[in-house]
Amino acid sequence: MVNNIKHRLMILSVLLLLSTGCANQPTSLYQQLGENEGISKITDNFLVNLSQDQRILHHFEQTDIDIFRQRLIEHLCVVSGGECIYQGASMFNAHIGLHISQADFDAVVSHLIEALKQQHIPLATRNALLAKLAPMYQDIIEH
Repeated sequence: MVNNIKHRLMILSVLLLLSTGCANQPTSLYQQLGENEGISKITDNFLVNLSQDQRILHHFEQTDIDIFRQRLIEHLCVVSGGECIYQGASMFNAHIGLHISQADFDAVVSHLIEALKQQHIPLATRNALLAKLAPMYQDIIEH
């Protein structure tokens, strides 16, 4: 009987340790952004912000906004570690011939940051996403 109680206590201890370990695991960037629903809201805010900026609006005149929205959601999902498939062009190919200046790029980034703030994404999470996107700068900016 004593062995049975010890055995049960040992199993309970192991289960408690395992559940504590699971509870303390950090969430992924994808989860911190609110998964697909959160990324969709961020994207929608971002598109509204872009649509109100006359400095860069001309870059989107020939863009199918519904497709652009879907590709951006896919892209942010993949970049943040979600299990999505990005079906769009490479960043380089998507931006060829658009003549995106440093000022244009900075404006777009500022609108993304604002969209993240509108969804109450914490600073550390915003910075983590921007760090993932930053290497794409060379493929987007006009050379």
